[in-house]
Amino acid sequence: MADFREALNDCSLSDVGYQGRWFTWEKGKFEATNIRERLDRGVANNAWWSCHPHFVLSHLAHLFFDHCPLLVNTSPHSDSRAHWNFKFEAAWILEDSCENEVANLWEASTGLLPDRLRFVGLGLDNWFRKLRASRKITKRSLTKRLEELVGLYPSDDILGEIEEVKLSLNLEADKSELYWEQRARANWLRNGDKDTTFFHRHATQRKKQNRISRLMNDDEVSCSSPDLMEATAREYFQGLFASGG
Repeated sequence: MADFREALNDCSLSDVGYQGRWFTWEKGKFEATNIRERLDRGVANNAWWSCHPHFVLSHLAHLFFDHCPLLVNTSPHSDSRAHWNFKFEAAWILEDSCENEVANLWEASTGLLPDRLRFVGLGLDNWFRKLRASRKITKRSLTKRLEELVGLYPSDDILGEIEEVKLSLNLEADKSELYWEQRARANWLRNGDKDTTFFHRHATQRKKQNRISRLMNDDEVSCSSPDLMEATAREYFQGLFASGG
């Protein structure tokens, strides 16, 4: 611990504070054995504080481990929304209403097969938009309830309700994990941590891997403009396939 404090002093790091619940670690599912402590915290130096003056550090609900995740939001007032195109989502199979929705849409469709498939697709698109909004409300409600419960005295009844809420949040996490797993094409991962950041990273990497942003010619000079990259590629393949006599 002394070495850790010395490292903080050497790097000019200080505690950035937090919002929400006061503890970051909890052990014991019964009142007699329940222990809560603040073991995890965020630290930063003055330069980082200057770059992110409006940041917020929050202690999130812990679902799978004893420690709470710490979320640092450097732009707490921004609202970014990603565009969503229709495709059949693997996570839909976890929804109880999915099978009936497909059956009802198919029975209501008419015309040739492409027309009926298009009708079903549009219907599922509309269904999922409503479902996604409902899931956000459900997740927000469960998270809020969990925040309320952990702020109460940890009696046996309260701890029991906490476990029930966590199970419901775990199901929502499974749906989110499957959603991002489909985009990352990381189908080899099974029963891992519910870390959607992993799938975000893989989905982003796939996009980057399919794009060439810079080339280096034979003189080891790199170029990034489209015209120079085109000339570099042309010279390379001309030399590659040219006859050597």
